[in-house]
Amino acid sequence: MNKIDKNWQLKIICFLLAIVLWFVIINEQNPLSEGSYTVPITVENLNSQYITSNVPKTVYVRLSGPRNTIINVGPSDIKAYIDLSDVQEGTVDVPIHVEIPSGTELKKQSMTSTKITVDVYTVKEFKLTPHIVGNLDEKDFISELKIVPEKVVVSGARRLIQQVNQAVIEVPVNQRNGDFALMAPIHLYDAEGSPVEGLEMTPWQSNVKVTIGHDAMSKSVPLNVNITGQTATKTLTIQPTSIQIRGSADTLRNISSIDLPDINVENMKEEKSWKVIIPPVDGINMYPDEVEADLHIRNGE
Repeated sequence: MNKIDKNWQLKIICFLLAIVLWFVIINEQNPLSEGSYTVPITVENLNSQYITSNVPKTVYVRLSGPRNTIINVGPSDIKAYIDLSDVQEGTVDVPIHVEIPSGTELKKQSMTSTKITVDVYTVKEFKLTPHIVGNLDEKDFISELKIVPEKVVVSGARRLIQQVNQAVIEVPVNQRNGDFALMAPIHLYDAEGSPVEGLEMTPWQSNVKVTIGHDAMSKSVPLNVNITGQTATKTLTIQPTSIQIRGSADTLRNISSIDLPDINVENMKEEKSWKVIIPPVDGINMYPDEVEADLHIRNGE
């Protein structure tokens, strides 16, 4: 019986040694390994009324697993996404979900969450405002200016579209002494003359046809400005207060002043300066065609 017991113990030991040896051989042939991947981030379940911005394009992940598994894994086998099914308008912090292939383990993820901006998708139409760049000869003037199309359709985030005050097309006139036509890009500006970016425009440029008149007359006229939202502690000035206008004698005879766009200072809390483009008037040229506005705030606000 002692001999039999010893044989069984020896068999068990041999069996365990065989298992250990098998694992050693397997691990040597297919050891644990790691792989690093740059995975594109997708947006899922976003309501069609919303659009997003500041969404990171990719996330870096590192996986571990058997070598034979890792060498067959590519970025397309890993899914990274943010779920926006319950999102609302505004800036939100959302988790970045990562799904990995079976048989692997996620060792590192460069970002687990991200802060994005969610906006209501909006479409609005703006009339194009020409901005004359440069000067014609002293006796020449633009007798007619046609823009085709006259309007631009702007689409994108509502918060950005609400900032747009003018859609401007620049018309260079230096060294022009006859009629001409050109295609010019469209620029979007807020009420303070700063560019508004991040919006789509259809079209993004427009065709401008300019007719040059000769034997121009000139005269100086004052600028009229209507300030809204003004308080006792806020003062707005413009410079210059008058401009030179040029055109035919018949046209100038009927113009005694030029109106600037209304300027609302109600939400302005700091002193600032900005450019205001003067709306065009058919048949005349204005020099300059923009003025500088200065907001002054006295102590107490």
